[in-house]
Amino acid sequence: MLSSITAATDLISPVLVDHHKKVSFVAATIGKTLGLDEHSLRRLILAAAVHDIGGLSIKTRVQTFEFELTDPDRHTLPGYSLLSGFEPFADLAKIIRFHHVYWQDGQGTMDRGKDVPLLSHLVHLSDRIAVQLAPNREILNQKKDIVQRITTESGEMFVPDQVEAFLEVAGKEVFWLDLVSPSVNTILQQRFPLGGMDLDRGELLDLAEMFRRVIDFRSRFTATHSSGVSAVAVALANHSGFKKDDPDRMKIAGLMHDIGKLVVPPEILEKRQGLTSEDLAIIYKHPYYTAEILRGIEAFDDIGLWGSLHHERLDGTGYPYKKAAEEIPEGARILSVADTFTALMEDRPYRCGVSASSTDRIMRDMAAYHKLDEDFVGLLYENAEEINDKRYEAQTAADQTHRHFLEESRLLDNYLEADDRCPVNR
Repeated sequence: MLSSITAATDLISPVLVDHHKKVSFVAATIGKTLGLDEHSLRRLILAAAVHDIGGLSIKTRVQTFEFELTDPDRHTLPGYSLLSGFEPFADLAKIIRFHHVYWQDGQGTMDRGKDVPLLSHLVHLSDRIAVQLAPNREILNQKKDIVQRITTESGEMFVPDQVEAFLEVAGKEVFWLDLVSPSVNTILQQRFPLGGMDLDRGELLDLAEMFRRVIDFRSRFTATHSSGVSAVAVALANHSGFKKDDPDRMKIAGLMHDIGKLVVPPEILEKRQGLTSEDLAIIYKHPYYTAEILRGIEAFDDIGLWGSLHHERLDGTGYPYKKAAEEIPEGARILSVADTFTALMEDRPYRCGVSASSTDRIMRDMAAYHKLDEDFVGLLYENAEEINDKRYEAQTAADQTHRHFLEESRLLDNYLEADDRCPVNR
């Protein structure tokens, strides 16, 4: 799942495609050459797989391809904050926090009074190897220049022992051919199988919340969206009796329904003027990628299905599958109603939240024209005050969480300077 998520975030720009996979492959290969134990190798690969997850914009992500960064905190601090709240990933978060610290002849074991893991330095080395790859040049003609640049910085930027291990693998043509292979992810998984992770109920909900933050915190206009959708969807599911014995399924589905939106650049989410046809084409992809990201996770089969269909419409005019009523399961219908209601009530870059009376009219019209499920829309308005209160409470709590994230990432001042949001729509 981590691999799928970072693959999706790498799709926001052609410059970034497969970057996380390549860094994971380089790190794993060097780590094995260094003789890392199985536990350390697993941590290394997972950290490399999400090392730039804190890059909240295309600009920030593309800037990480500069060999020497001027402000690495802009993506390392958000990455640390996003992952550290999920206890099983707290160790990965620390590796990511320090993955641009220079070695400086051993001084790099500490950074601003904090211990820096050696694995952070190995992720840094692997990342700097990967950013030098030129897609339009023959790979075997690039290796000499890459090796020379890395060797020159041994001791200053990089740990000498790690550089020596890199030189050992760099002498083999197969290392470079594997690195740029379209199948690099398959090669990585076959050569370095990680197994799975068993989570209890609480950990599963914490995982969903972590991914919710990864999805929503890329824009202040989406920072609380999935929390609101989840609260409304759970309330509708409870009132209708839908899978009443397993309410967590709908909660997780609401938190993760937009995970495919990771392929949509934040610059589009923040756009104040009208969206172009190119922008809309990108947005229309996100339910498809929700399915792709969650594919293969057996426990999330129904959640992935509901999430992938939350923009379908009963009359067949939705996207991206153009499914009609009989093909849209109840879980997806609930999510569609919850998503539409929450989106209307929220602020967007180009408008303030719609009033409750206007939202009521719009949704009833959508039900009458067979866009949304009439029964679930009716259920929503039979319990409108209660359900809207739950949405408001969930989104207020999510807003506080978002502000804490901004504080921890040292981004709050920029957020407050641009904070021209409308009054909260209750």
